[in-house]
Amino acid sequence: MAESKVSARDYLLTADIDGDGTFKVVACITSNSFTSKGGTIDATSKCGNAFQQGPNFDQSFKVEGFAIDETGTPAKDSYQQLYVAHSAKTAFNMKMGKVTPTSGDITYAANVYISDFDVKADDKDLVKFSATFVVTAPPATQTKTA
Repeated sequence: MAESKVSARDYLLTADIDGDGTFKVVACITSNSFTSKGGTIDATSKCGNAFQQGPNFDQSFKVEGFAIDETGTPAKDSYQQLYVAHSAKTAFNMKMGKVTPTSGDITYAANVYISDFDVKADDKDLVKFSATFVVTAPPATQTKTA
């Protein structure tokens, strides 16, 4: 069985903030991640240590990147669009994976809302942003391209 490493540069977040079925890259990101946590119930007693799967399941996507401005028809979702969605409490679909997946590639997809949004403007640096996208109804779907 052959194996190959997945380049992080090709593993992007895309979003359909407008709800028109068009997924645009969240730009210009420097890092992105997907976190999935299943709840745990501590059932430990004097009879011994015991843990059980809890009822809650928390998942989120996180992104950091450079703030960009676009004119005309946007090709990417800028930090301004993310803030508008955040302040309007808009839920939308998001994917994480290769923009153009090939056979064997994994993509995570879910409906999300933006729970946290930060803009950072340090002296002698470019403006940066970060955002956390919470999955509205876990679990996210994991799809393997055929």
